[in-house]
Amino acid sequence: MDLSSVKVVAADVDGTLTEGVSFLLSLEAIRALRELERAGIKVILVSGNSRPITLTLKRYLGTTAPVVYENGCGCGDYSWEDYVVERNMCMLAKEAADMLLKVLSVKGWKPSWQNPWRRCDFAINAPGGEASEEDAQKAYQILDELGYIKQGLVVMASRHAVHIMPKGCGKGKGVRRVVERLGYEMKDVLAVGDAENDVDMIKEAGIGVAVADAQEVLKRVADIVAPEPAGRGFAWIAKKVLEARSSS
Repeated sequence: MDLSSVKVVAADVDGTLTEGVSFLLSLEAIRALRELERAGIKVILVSGNSRPITLTLKRYLGTTAPVVYENGCGCGDYSWEDYVVERNMCMLAKEAADMLLKVLSVKGWKPSWQNPWRRCDFAINAPGGEASEEDAQKAYQILDELGYIKQGLVVMASRHAVHIMPKGCGKGKGVRRVVERLGYEMKDVLAVGDAENDVDMIKEAGIGVAVADAQEVLKRVADIVAPEPAGRGFAWIAKKVLEARSSS
């Protein structure tokens, strides 16, 4: 793996640029992100969050590349947006999420406060604040029994929530669209993540990195597992990339 060849870094947000699974941004990660940008390496923010939230992060963190949001269902910048699936499938995902909530609300599950701004990927928050692979499997079983899975929907966990979305979505697909728009290829990309919904992005990137506290499903497919967790893990790999670049 040649870290000196990295031209683009695709960074998951929650759990990767934050302090653990909290919503507090890691100051170490922010410094590293800006150092990458100053060195001419584009940073793509890749998130399960909605478009307004992800673009706000771009504005204040100082990244220059377009962003990927709703777990790859969409990508864009301030003046444009692009969704990778048909609108009718997005409407089906919303219907399925509403039905799932009717079943799980009695157990304390709640809709994400961002759902009103979401177009295709609808999130349901776990009672304890952290969703697991097992939670996603249970949600899948419920939607399968209701007939939604065979219509082309998928269920995924992002640690903070369970996401219901059309099958055509995926962070890898969203990153690919942005990378091609920037004039690069996926082999030029180093991707960093922490959860199941980062798997396809990690697999498709030239170099895939999991932070130390990532879910095991992600560590199994990563090329590199950082020795540090969350934001510190991102800062660690960013430093390695910059060192390789300066010595090449």
